[in-house]
Amino acid sequence: MTKIINFTNVNPISAKENYFINKKISFIIKKKNFILGNEVKQFEHQFSKISKVKYSVGCASGTDALILALSSLNLKKSDEIIVPAMTYISTGLSVILNNKKLVFADINNDTGLISIESVIKKITKKTKVIIPVNLYGQKVDLKSLRKRVGNKINIIEDSAQSHFAFSCYNCSNKSNFLCCKKEKNENFADISCYSFYPSKNLGAYGDGGLVSTNNKKIYLKLLSLRNLGSSKKNVHLFLGRNSRLDTIQAVVLKKKLSSILKLNESRRKIAKIYDSNLSNIKEIKITNTNPGSSRHLYVIRTKERDRLIKYLAKNKVICQIHYSYSLNKLIPFKKNIGRKITMKIAEAWSKECVSLPIYPGLHEKEVFRVIKLIKNYFSSYY
Repeated sequence: MTKIINFTNVNPISAKENYFINKKISFIIKKKNFILGNEVKQFEHQFSKISKVKYSVGCASGTDALILALSSLNLKKSDEIIVPAMTYISTGLSVILNNKKLVFADINNDTGLISIESVIKKITKKTKVIIPVNLYGQKVDLKSLRKRVGNKINIIEDSAQSHFAFSCYNCSNKSNFLCCKKEKNENFADISCYSFYPSKNLGAYGDGGLVSTNNKKIYLKLLSLRNLGSSKKNVHLFLGRNSRLDTIQAVVLKKKLSSILKLNESRRKIAKIYDSNLSNIKEIKITNTNPGSSRHLYVIRTKERDRLIKYLAKNKVICQIHYSYSLNKLIPFKKNIGRKITMKIAEAWSKECVSLPIYPGLHEKEVFRVIKLIKNYFSSYY
C-alpha cells in the first residue's frame, strides 16, 4: 500500500528530546511554576545568543509579537504602517488591532518578498513603520531597505517563518547553492517578531511567540506590555496585554533550540532536490530563494494549481496553499482602507501558489516521488 506523504510533520523531535521535555514538564507541574518561570528567561537568553541580538521577550503567539512590537513604538492613530499584500493575516491584523492606518505594498514577482520599490512609492509623511515579511523562510534584504528609507522609519521584521535564517545578500560566498552561514541582517531592523506555532521550524506544544530587539528602552517596555503593562506587581504603567509565554512552552522551545540549526539544514537539502528537478518544467515557476533561507515552506506557482493539488492528493501527496488571498482582498482590511486597491503581483500569486511537502524526516525517495508525480501530471495533461 502506498504511504501518504503528509504536508508537514509537526514537532519532529528525537526520543531522547521527548524524554527530556516530558521529564522537565512534570517537574514544572510539581513546582506549579506555570507563569514566567525561570525557564522563560533561560529560553529568551538562549534565543538571543543564537540570534546574536541583545534582548528577547517571549509572548503568547506570533500575532501578539507583532501587536506588542507596534505597541512599543508610541505611535499615533494617524500614523501609517506599510505591510506586504502577500503574507498571513496576522501581519495586517496587528496594525488594525493597534488602531493604526494600514498601507499595502506589492511583492517581488520572483521571490514573493515585499517589493522595496513598491514600499518607496507608498511612503508618505505619515509613514512610521514598515513590516517586511520573511516569507517562506527567506530573509528580506533589510540592509537595502534601511538604506532606502533611512532611520526615521521603524522596521519591524516579521520572522514568523524564518527562525535563524541567513540573509545572503551581501555575502562573499560565490556559491548559489550553499550557505556559508555568516550573514545575518536582523541588526537593520528595530524589532524582529517570531511565531512558535507547532508547525513552524521552531514549534511549541501550542501557541507561542517572541519579540527581539537591540534597543534596551523598547525591551523594557515590551516586558511590561506582555504582562498587562506591569513590570512590578500592582504597578501598571502601560495599557498592556496578557501575553506571557508559558513556562511549559519555554521548556519545550529551549530544548528544541539545540537541534533547530540541524533541522533547518535538512529542509535546505530537500529544497535543493526540488529546485534541481522542477526547474525544467515550463508550466511551473520556482520561487527564487537564497541558500540561507530556513525553507519553512517550499512554494511553486502554476496556473494548474487547483487541479495539481487534487491530482497529488489522489496519489496520497498532501499539499497546502500559502496563501489563497492577498491581504487587500480580505473584508476586514477593505473596511480599514476605505477604498479599492489592486496589488497585481500579490493577487496573481494567491491564485497560483502551492506549497509542497517539506519537513525534516521527509525521505529523499519521498521527495522524488512528489517530483515524479508532478512531472507525470504535466506530461499527461499536455
